[in-house]
Formats: sequence, structure tokens, C-alpha cells
Amino acid sequence: MLLGMTTTTAKIQQSRICHPGSQLPIVRRLVEDWTLLCRRDENIKRCNGWGLPGKPVKNLDDVLVRAGFNTGFADSKGDRYLLLLVECAKRDELAARIVLQRILPPLLSVGYRRGRIVQGGASEAITDTLSHAWELIRTYPIERRPNKVASNLVRDAEYFAFVRNSRRQTLKFELKHSPDLERFAEPSRERTAKDEIDKVLIDAEKLGLLPKYLEILRRLADGESYESIAKHHGVAVRTVRTWRHDGIIELRERMLCEA
Repeated sequence: MLLGMTTTTAKIQQSRICHPGSQLPIVRRLVEDWTLLCRRDENIKRCNGWGLPGKPVKNLDDVLVRAGFNTGFADSKGDRYLLLLVECAKRDELAARIVLQRILPPLLSVGYRRGRIVQGGASEAITDTLSHAWELIRTYPIERRPNKVASNLVRDAEYFAFVRNSRRQTLKFELKHSPDLERFAEPSRERTAKDEIDKVLIDAEKLGLLPKYLEILRRLADGESYESIAKHHGVAVRTVRTWRHDGIIELRERMLCEA
């Protein structure tokens, strides 16, 4: 994940943005690695050779800013720039490393939050999250998921690091006699969290899940906020949360009945 840390005679440039700080070795190492990457003139030249929009950058931090670093998931301009950067990441490890740094703050938030409830604590949780994020960055399905790139990557990293295995165990227990067990237990390595959710919702529609619940679950799976859905329907946010809760319960019951 970490690129080579050789030095050059380039003048050290002060970071344009505030990177995450932590006492955890894995986080310190990432930030130190980033600082060294920013010192290398060859990396700036390499980055400017990707043909990304805007004037040539003078520091890798400039790339992070253009890709929406610390501007929130609603930054559409940054999201479009990040998509182009992810496309470069398929063939260039430096681009992948820049994308990882771009989404590092929310990835660390996931790791700290999950670290309170998983064995190994925050350090192991962050390591697992970053490991999955790196693979997801290099294999991101650009054509199928061109929007909300940062949130998709962070959500998928959390899913594969902490949710998928427990979900498999639950499905193995509840659907042990179901012909669909193999599909859930052995998903393709290239499948994303969104792919699996979409497949479940397709099955749910076939099983007769109420259209209202299908709509809510699909919109939430696509990254739409509770607030946006509530405004669309003219209801309170807690009502949307109740619909989601009821929809999941009905979906689970219908799947169990089908099994």
C-alpha cells in the first residue's frame, strides 16, 4: 500500500491541508509516507501527466483539494475529479495512494467506531478498513457507479471489513436449507456492497415486498439521505427511519418464508 520513500533534492513544501493525526502507528506511517511522497518532484510530474482538469499542480495536496478533501460527500465538482483520479488508480499506484489519502478521514472514523466493538481494537479495525479500501480503489466499477465515489468507497470498505462475514453467518444459519445459500455464502470477489444489496432488493420485489419499502431501501442504498427522502414524501425523518425498519423486517420474514 505504501510507496517507496526515497528522498530527492526537491525543496520541502509545506502541506496545504491538515491531515489526520493519531498515536496509532498505522496512521502515523500513512501520514509520514504522504509527506515524503509530496517531496518528490517525480511524483508531481507523474501526476500532471494524467491529464486531469485544471492547471498543473505543484503539490499532491492540491490534488486532494480538487478531489474534495474535507469538503464533504456532497461536493459534486470534487466527486467528478475524484472519479477521474480513481480511473487513473486502476493502472497507477500513485493515483491509488492519492485516492486513499483523499478518503482517509472517513475511513479512520469507520475504524475508530468499529474498533470499540471488534476484537483487536481501533488499530486492527483501521488496518482492515484500509486494506479493503485499497483493493476497492484499484477495482472500482467506474461505469456502473460514477457518482458519490468517496461515499461508495468508504461504505464498501466498511461493508467488506465488518459486515459481509457476519451477514454470511446469519444467512447460513437462517437459510441453511435455501437453494440461494451458495449465492450468499460465496459471492464473487468483484462484487461490491451495492451489487449485493441490489440483488437482494431484486429478490425482494419478486417476493412481493411492498413498493413503498422497496423505494425507501433502494434510495438509501443509492446513498440518498433520510432528510432528502423525508422532504420528497413530506414526512418527518423519523417516519422514513420507521419505513426502513419495517421494510427490513418484512424483507427478512419474506425471505425466511421463501426458504
